[in-house]
Amino acid sequence: MAIALVKEMFNEFNDPDLTYIESRDGNTEWFKLSFLADDKYHTYKDGKRQFIEKYNDELNDVMSNFLNKYQKEFESSFIDENEFEVLDRTKEIAKDLKETLDKEFLVPDGIVLFSIDLVGSWQAFKSSGKSDLEKRFYQNISEHVKEQHEK
Repeated sequence: MAIALVKEMFNEFNDPDLTYIESRDGNTEWFKLSFLADDKYHTYKDGKRQFIEKYNDELNDVMSNFLNKYQKEFESSFIDENEFEVLDRTKEIAKDLKETLDKEFLVPDGIVLFSIDLVGSWQAFKSSGKSDLEKRFYQNISEHVKEQHEK
């Protein structure tokens, strides 16, 4: 084997059983991660290039912790951001993901992050919520999310 491109996708719900094909509903956000991996770190299994079990498990653990860290924001659809602040916040999260992978997963000269793609329903703009109708709408959403997290 040689150096290979290994691609993995993780959804905002941190649900390993949800596939991209099943969720192309326009309401799910995905991180598509591409890595370059040296031959001792990857294998070809079940019709897919993937990490060997040790690194596959490590990546799943790192991503599970990362997605849990931002779960409340994903669930609330970035309720606190307005207009293009949504895009700025998404950029901050993507930067944090890169830093997390650097610290907790990547292997010097063995596994390198090649790209992070945002797939699915990532927002680039959201109304500022200045109208009375929008204010009531956002208040209702905030109350619902708060209730769900208090359970």
